[in-house]
Amino acid sequence: MEKTKDWAAVTVPKILLVGENSTLQWSDEVIKHVMFLDYFFGVKPYDLGERSRFTEAKLVLEHIDKLTGSWCSPQCVFATNISLDLHTRPPKGKHILVPEDAAKEGVERIRTILKENPTIKYIFAMDLQVNYYLQKFGLYDSENNFVHNAQPRTVGLTSNSPYYQPVNAKAYVDICGKFYKVNDSDIEIVPILPAKDYPLSENNMKKYGDNYIAVQKFFKKNFPKQQTLVDSDI
Repeated sequence: MEKTKDWAAVTVPKILLVGENSTLQWSDEVIKHVMFLDYFFGVKPYDLGERSRFTEAKLVLEHIDKLTGSWCSPQCVFATNISLDLHTRPPKGKHILVPEDAAKEGVERIRTILKENPTIKYIFAMDLQVNYYLQKFGLYDSENNFVHNAQPRTVGLTSNSPYYQPVNAKAYVDICGKFYKVNDSDIEIVPILPAKDYPLSENNMKKYGDNYIAVQKFFKKNFPKQQTLVDSDI
């Protein structure tokens, strides 16, 4: 089965960005690279459909640029998904379920990426389900009962069209925007919101704003010599 490809950093990678999956809402197309990042680094498209993909990729990179204070340029971002396969689309209004076996394979792939790219020192992991699997399969640990609270409810698992619904919908509030250590490593991992939630809404600012600001302050303090983005349209 054809799979979406990881996006290897254009230059020396500093950050690994982990998304959820590449299943499109209305199409069975297998997109070429995760998060449409090939559209950002290629010739800017003029077709409206392709232009929207460029915009999606741009939002992803703006999100990381904002969090790191431009410390990590787009060229230094390595990106993958917890799963590179196509998955069954959920019922309307529900969240896609990444099967456990696919996620386990994804966590092992992430370990390989980190081993092969020792210059990566930070991971930004997007979304609740992604961080659930990263912790379930031992990449890192957080406080409280996160794995229990974020595990999928039976109602979604047993649906004719499976979908992801966590035991506790508020589970992400406990960890989003905080720093954790990858197990047996000095690499730090920060759970963040998915690109579709950037810029943060007023509601998300109330939930996660303080932690997001703390992340920005961390990078500003530790990496005071800020870089500028290559693409002037950002």
